[in-house]
Amino acid sequence: MEWLKAHLLASAASVVLVLAVLYLWKLNRALTATPPEVLALSPHRWTEQEIRATYARLEREPLCWAAHLPPARPGRRYVVVGGSGGVGGQLILHLLERGQPPESIRNVDFRAPARPDMLSGPASRVDFVQADITDAASVDAAFAKPWPRGDSKSGLTVFHTAAMIVPNERAEATYDRVARVNVGGTRHVLEAARRAGASVLVATSSASTGIRPVGYLSMWPWQRWPRNYVQALDEADFDQPLRPHDEYFGNYAHAKAVAERLVCGANTPTFRTGAIRPANGIYGSSVGDQLVGLCLRSGTSCPSWTPNIIQNLVHATHVSIGHLLFEAALLDHGDEQGNDMPGCAGRPFCITDPNPPPAFRDIYNVCMTLAVTPSEVQMLQPVPMLLLAYVIELCDTLARQLPGLFGWVRPRGQIALLQPATFSVATHTPATDAAAQKPVAEGGLGYRGVYTTLEGVCQQVLDWNREHTGEGEARESSNGGLGGKVNALVNDVQHAAAMPAAVGA
Repeated sequence: MEWLKAHLLASAASVVLVLAVLYLWKLNRALTATPPEVLALSPHRWTEQEIRATYARLEREPLCWAAHLPPARPGRRYVVVGGSGGVGGQLILHLLERGQPPESIRNVDFRAPARPDMLSGPASRVDFVQADITDAASVDAAFAKPWPRGDSKSGLTVFHTAAMIVPNERAEATYDRVARVNVGGTRHVLEAARRAGASVLVATSSASTGIRPVGYLSMWPWQRWPRNYVQALDEADFDQPLRPHDEYFGNYAHAKAVAERLVCGANTPTFRTGAIRPANGIYGSSVGDQLVGLCLRSGTSCPSWTPNIIQNLVHATHVSIGHLLFEAALLDHGDEQGNDMPGCAGRPFCITDPNPPPAFRDIYNVCMTLAVTPSEVQMLQPVPMLLLAYVIELCDTLARQLPGLFGWVRPRGQIALLQPATFSVATHTPATDAAAQKPVAEGGLGYRGVYTTLEGVCQQVLDWNREHTGEGEARESSNGGLGGKVNALVNDVQHAAAMPAAVGA
């Protein structure tokens, strides 16, 4: 009888193993394919011919954004919270470009500007005030600081772009770490702005607030795709009650959803507010670009298991224009008694580039085709990386809950980003900015995208090439070897998980 039991157990184990292998094989096939409904939205892949033609055209005539900025607001003051980052820095540059005096702009951030375009010219004369937005007193002091010309009576607009970007954490036990900055910090900025007499506050939110967890390991045999493998992004979730924590892809999305409602809920006739949701990854910035910039910086050590993933992207300049259009709509419509309050007040709006969503392989092809530095994307299978992500999450959880026993297994650096929550962001998320495109009289912002993603990415590679001409050989050697490949292991996850927020507090 014992041999029979052992035989049955071995047979059962073999069956389970075979079923598991078949399941993972089916899942891998799904994750390397693209659902037909997504391909219908984006049937065209960028060809080498059009990539090179676009690049050549931009060499002759670079992108010019100045003519598309909303008119200047003479005599108005601006506080940009997170102004040292990608979106915040772009807002400061746009304010200056349209004629705002440097003395009327204040950059409130945890760290001073480091991006080259803010270290010279008028941008270098913008007042920088260091502050920690998790500390209410620190934020109050930054807002209360006297203005250079003693002007404290003119109108004040606040752009709040600072956030803590942690795409890999989803456990409620670690939620407070993110919420302390993204929720508590937003509350402190709102309170300080009101006390300082601001009449407009526009915050940078995230289209990722709408992303739900993808059921990678809960796909039934008769299902072709994992649950939530395709998710359309718009503003519909804002009109519904906040979802339970486990219905957000991670702590970041939950915290941004709460913060967004704080901002929009603060809207009054005398303190008008709203939020911009960049969809879904921001590129085009010289600081913190985890999309195009990361691919270029990675050189020949850029692995990818999501070349087929299709997502809308948005240039940092489009995000900035969205904020400025929102300010204009809030200032130019209605009065302080609440009469004729614009329909956009107290609401979020998605912003994208004006084209169908590209696939990640489109971005890779531009970099590999045009970059003067070596650029190569190494294609990997998704399921092994997904299984590794669960192992890394387990190690991270054990290290946090029992640091005395398992502190040594805690993942650190970039590898810590490779967790299941991040994979939920690395899925098909076509987005729409139809609501923002409506005229202000119809409740929109009057937004129109200026340049396509192909143009924006080609311009970014063109700028990179001008900065790195002659550095190809040195870059190739610096990225070689095992160390370079380990450091770049999760670059692709960062591509998909690059959250729309500036480097800030």
